[in-house]
Parts: sequence; C-alpha cells; structure tokens
Amino acid sequence: MRGWLKGLQAGRHVCSEQDQHVAAAALMYEVARADGQWQESESDALLARMAERWQLSHEDAGALLKEAHALAENATDYHEMVRSLRQWLPEQRRDLVLDMWAVAHADGEVHPHEEYVIRKVADLLYVSHSDFIRGKLMHGKA
Repeated sequence: MRGWLKGLQAGRHVCSEQDQHVAAAALMYEVARADGQWQESESDALLARMAERWQLSHEDAGALLKEAHALAENATDYHEMVRSLRQWLPEQRRDLVLDMWAVAHADGEVHPHEEYVIRKVADLLYVSHSDFIRGKLMHGKA
C-alpha cells in the first residue's frame, strides 16, 4: 500500500501532486477496465490524457499508469482514490471527468459499467450533473 494511502487512512489528508495524479489515473484506469475488456484504444487514450493534462513524457505516463494500476487493483472503493482529489479546484475535477469520458469513448462505445464509474466518481468529486452530461456529449453520442 502506498504511503499516501496509509496517511489518508490515518487521518492525514495532504497528498503530493504526484499522488493525486496517480489517484486520478487510477480512476481513468477503472473506466477503461469497467466493461471487462482492456482495449488498446482505451489504454492509448488514457496515456494521451495523462501526458497532455500533466505534461508528461510517454515514458512518465507509462510509469504513472503502472502505479495507477496497482492502486486501482488494491483499492477497496472509489472513496480511497477520490479523497485526495477533492482538494482540486472545481475545474480540475471537471476536467478529470471529461478525461474519463474520453477514455470510455476511445473504443467507439460506452458500456453501461463505464458510465456508472464516471457517474459515481463525478458525484464523489461534486462535479455537476450538467458537466457530467456535457462530457458525455462532447466525446460521443448520448
């Protein structure tokens, strides 16, 4: 278990920017695997979103994805990953939801489980329903 996750469980709520990026990437990873299939197109979209959003090289984005994968596989619920991201500005939280939609749409269709994950995370991050719908429509058909 990562040190920051232990810190959260111990009641400390301050995480580094890198830890927040891992948590956000883990949530995008959850969308990519929500339909039970790991598509290369979704993986590529996830890596591209991370690289663009946080100005990462392809190698750094790949390393971040490995950390995100480990976090997602060991997390018991989304609350563990979302907690540190509530410190983000509303625009940053909204942008994460938009990135999650981009990952979901990367394979050409959105599975109901992918939409469920995005809806749950948007609710946990206090992202408005209108921004949730805007992201859905921005990246594909409703």
